Amino acid sequence: MAKKVKVDTPNVKVEKEGKKLTVDIDTKNVDVKIVKDELNKEFHLDTKNIDIDIEKNPEGLEIKVEAKKGIWTLIANKIIKFIVRRFK
Repeated sequence: MAKKVKVDTPNVKVEKEGKKLTVDIDTKNVDVKIVKDELNKEFHLDTKNIDIDIEKNPEGLEIKVEAKKGIWTLIANKIIKFIVRRFK
């Protein structure tokens, strides 16, 4: 029996249906979307200076990064390391 949980606030939407979890955070400057199910995991971060897309599926891990030069590339790399550790 699958339970469906839905949380609705102005900026955060969380939906859980069975083993599938979807988190969508939408603010003025930052958009984050996390999707997790039994086989696939996705993380999407969209800000003014950094865009990160990480997708893990049975075939492997795919990472796409666009960041402005300077400190933003360092911050993007730290975020990627943190998220990839959580995906394993």
